[in-house]
Amino acid sequence: MKIIITGATGLLGRAVYKQLTENTGYTVIGLGFSRVNAPLLKLNLRDKDDLTAFMKKENPDYIIHCAAERRPDVSEADPAASEQLNVEVTENIAKLSKQIGSFMLYISTDYVFDGKNPPYSIDSEPNPLNFYGKTKLAGEEAVKKNLDNYTILRVPILYGTELYPLESSISSIAAGLAKNRSGKFDDTATRYPTHTEDVAFVLDKLISSRQEGGDIQGIFHFSSNEALTKYKIAGIMSSFFNINLNDIFPDRTVSVSTVRPENSHLDTGRLNLLMKVPKRPFHKGITPVLERLFGKSGSDS
Repeated sequence: MKIIITGATGLLGRAVYKQLTENTGYTVIGLGFSRVNAPLLKLNLRDKDDLTAFMKKENPDYIIHCAAERRPDVSEADPAASEQLNVEVTENIAKLSKQIGSFMLYISTDYVFDGKNPPYSIDSEPNPLNFYGKTKLAGEEAVKKNLDNYTILRVPILYGTELYPLESSISSIAAGLAKNRSGKFDDTATRYPTHTEDVAFVLDKLISSRQEGGDIQGIFHFSSNEALTKYKIAGIMSSFFNINLNDIFPDRTVSVSTVRPENSHLDTGRLNLLMKVPKRPFHKGITPVLERLFGKSGSDS
């Protein structure tokens, strides 16, 4: 069985590629555009002709579409590029999946919701607040419009495979702590940081379930249940950097930057009926990440 993963050089894609290549029953092809090293392959997904030729040549059984512009501020600053990758490329892959008979798994986001009435079930009405959320919802609609066989997996803020301190919103908080030894952090918006390896496990199990005749058609939600603001996240990280909690302060003013949902907690009920997924606590999941980025005790930061 052949699986193609787009965005395999990215934060989530790296974990998905690692998880699936460890399954000896799969032939896995990972695609990237920047930071590409063998065995990953370089492909510009924005080049429709190259994308079409590649997919038709490889004829995969599954396509896991992880590639995206996932930074809300960048999406606001360059909406054309974000729309091209998050919407146009997604639609092209969906159409190709239909043509070659592949099953598509599309990674979406909790930001398709406005954060006013959590938790959100798979049947809740989307209402994205920012351009990033709007492009991801448009990507969902492109998948549903062009395919009968697909899974849309919505996930929240992710961490886990960062290669450098500013690669994710979570590691960016850590970078600020390491540099300043103190700080003021947002304490208004609730987030549910979820480890990329846990998401990769879910994707692996979804494919296995379908191979065994299970119904994975449609939308699923996956998220940790640990409600944290950036202030609380910084507090958890403070012990790693030997920073006094009194040097970390809550910011309860509403940000004037890119608007984000206040609490877009995802209801994982449908997924829970299909599989049991271990969800690592944030304080345990983040420690290896910090050790890799900043040294064993944070003293090397």
